[in-house]
Amino acid sequence: MIFLRWFAALCGVLGVVAPLWATTVVPPDFSQLVNESDYVVRARVTAVTAERVTREGRPAIFTRIELEILEIIAGNPPARPVLVMLGGRIGDDEMWVEGAPRFAVGDEDVLFVVGNGRYLHPLYALGHGRYRIARDAAGREFVTRSNGVPLEDVAEISLPLSDGSAATLQRRARTGATALAPAQFAASIRALRQPAARREK
Repeated sequence: MIFLRWFAALCGVLGVVAPLWATTVVPPDFSQLVNESDYVVRARVTAVTAERVTREGRPAIFTRIELEILEIIAGNPPARPVLVMLGGRIGDDEMWVEGAPRFAVGDEDVLFVVGNGRYLHPLYALGHGRYRIARDAAGREFVTRSNGVPLEDVAEISLPLSDGSAATLQRRARTGATALAPAQFAASIRALRQPAARREK
């Protein structure tokens, strides 16, 4: 199995894919996340398809994530968005961007999309641009960060995303009862979105 870590630089100026051993992502604050994204949607994943692509003479695997929009929170998304991101699995070959979330059919998330099709990854600051919708035993919906840790306050968005045992401990220490509900999260986004915020071109 081939594992390559690629740098998903959110500049995408030349569309060059260059392999590196690690990626460094600076967590955005909530205002950056909201106002520098092209659009923000609550969506469900309907299909995940990986394909081999050659760019600048370099082979790579890209994945297409087809979405069903459940709610438009900010911006002007296409009716049926298809996110294109570096990384994926085909047979025994797997290429992945360190720190980038992986998707499966049925996932439901609030997504902050920027530069889809132009950058190597379409989510703002990789995992910082994905907020999963979870449900507790009683069926109450709540928001988690991409590492599964319940989001209790939008101020937490500027904190690094923990992984491994640290994330496991955080998940155990919190419950959905204290986390933001999707409607609360969406209201906070709309309240902060500025008229001059980025729009998808």
